[in-house]
Amino acid sequence: AEKMGFAGQVMDKESFKDFEDLTDMQRVMEVTKLAWPECLKGELNNAKACEAMIDKELAAMDLSFDVYTIILYTRTFDCPTAHAWVIPIDDDGMCVGKYRDGRLFYEYEWCVEDEVVMTDPEAIKKSQDLIQPSTWTKKIASNRNIDCVDVDQDGDLDAWHKKALKMMGGDFEVACSDYETYLEKKAEIESVGPIVHTGCQRLPEFNCKGLSGVDTCKLIKQMVPYPNTDGKNIECFLQFLPDSAMQDQMTRDLIEIGEEPKTRVIILAKKETEQVIATPLMKGPGAVLGKK
Repeated sequence: AEKMGFAGQVMDKESFKDFEDLTDMQRVMEVTKLAWPECLKGELNNAKACEAMIDKELAAMDLSFDVYTIILYTRTFDCPTAHAWVIPIDDDGMCVGKYRDGRLFYEYEWCVEDEVVMTDPEAIKKSQDLIQPSTWTKKIASNRNIDCVDVDQDGDLDAWHKKALKMMGGDFEVACSDYETYLEKKAEIESVGPIVHTGCQRLPEFNCKGLSGVDTCKLIKQMVPYPNTDGKNIECFLQFLPDSAMQDQMTRDLIEIGEEPKTRVIILAKKETEQVIATPLMKGPGAVLGKK
């Protein structure tokens, strides 16, 4: 009888003997390697060296699908997307905060030259250029009809929901906030007014518990209405939690409409030192044990 490997390829007798001698973990890695923990120590604990090693191993795997390696550096105050406030959300589009306790933090100082709201359409567009909604957000989430009660009854919240999918970056969809929480937070912000003024200041933490991700962004923009000295508004980047079931759901949705996402190995590293700070993982449709 023919003896088959995990990838469904016929093995000759010698190859099968070699395969039988491997440990369970070695067998898995022989077929498709999905993680590279070796990048966390020694000479490979460098983003470029890690990337070169992974590219070499991917080539040796002779996979039937393309895999791209990408280095994602931690943000610094001078990076092109430093003006975006990152808003983690749960499966229902509700803000959960950085530590899943509702608290959000902006890492850098916000420096203002003039306390004047940006009105030039070209300047506003330029501020949003690098903070774009994902393909899933534009082609899947935007087609879903989510009706929330316009609790302040002035049409403002409803109008925001209609344009939110074009104004923020990342993977997200419109969701409805807890009404009382939204009204309370809105009243608090309106009573205090803008929290930024001429000069540089640290932005206070923002408690988003009970608010949807898109409504959190609306209130943050209300708190920080003035552009920074780089001529950029505060923008929002929304993303589902890394362990969210939405990660797989988004992949399935995109495959269904013929927009299969790329399979990638993501290397997270510190910009200042090139140090790899998390185990590089293969993500995407091809990231399945045994897939060749």
